[in-house]
Amino acid sequence: MRKALIIFLLGLNIVLAFDYSTCRSDQIRQPASIAQTPGNSEIVNATPFWIVVNMFTGRTSRQAIKVRETLKRLGAGDGGIVLPYAEITIENMKLLRPAFLVLSPNGIPWCNYRGKNGVDLANFLKDLTVIIEDMDIPVLGICGGHQALAMAFGGKVGPIRGGEDDCFPYGHNPTERGRRDIHILHKDPLFSGLGKSLNLLESHYDEVKRLPKGFIALGLNELCPYQIIRHLDRPAYGVQAHTEYFENSRPDGGILLKNFLEIARTHNITARYVDRTRSILSQIEVIGFGNFRKTIW
Repeated sequence: MRKALIIFLLGLNIVLAFDYSTCRSDQIRQPASIAQTPGNSEIVNATPFWIVVNMFTGRTSRQAIKVRETLKRLGAGDGGIVLPYAEITIENMKLLRPAFLVLSPNGIPWCNYRGKNGVDLANFLKDLTVIIEDMDIPVLGICGGHQALAMAFGGKVGPIRGGEDDCFPYGHNPTERGRRDIHILHKDPLFSGLGKSLNLLESHYDEVKRLPKGFIALGLNELCPYQIIRHLDRPAYGVQAHTEYFENSRPDGGILLKNFLEIARTHNITARYVDRTRSILSQIEVIGFGNFRKTIW
């Protein structure tokens, strides 16, 4: 009986997942829904809706719009909008149920986020840890968004060649600009189709000075040791470079973004697959296998 039940469940889940496997292989497919997990009430049902978080002060920015348009062009779908970091709260994420978040670059040192901007930033960073670890929403940070991701989990950000607690105005401290090679430290789905090094566009004054607990460094160069980072247990990545700018002759930034879209899609589908199985098992436990079959056919 137990063996028959296992075979039945496997077959049922194949049928449930079939519609996700029929999309064209040359397209990034829409993130699927995540069913509510009985053991974790914080996980939300993902939708094709996705968000670029504007890390500048204000509602939107040219950089955030550029990121959104690039992701749309790469196959993320038309469901993406830009929202300010002040509106990325646990409550709003439960209502909006985004498939993923991308944290945009920013324009001033983090130490200059003062007053209401500083309070909003602190609240966002606090909620971001819950959004990633408890709500299980995929996240990618780009440049300043990469730094914000590190800060949210206790990492330190400071000026290049400065101390982690220094606060230098942009334009007066060393910077990393132009195309730079990034050495890959570990294999990861983010680097699918790429080699042992990446060529990416850099433009930043600050850097991640101390890796947050629970993260791993995936890429570095001679100037900055934490060019690419990843959460150990969740699909949350930070990339110091501006991956939204790439060329046909130098496509690494675009490939990396498409890989993140695939990571988010696969993560959402997998979470839904597992949660459906759990839901089925719970129903069988309550009403019995025979009665459950009657609800299917």
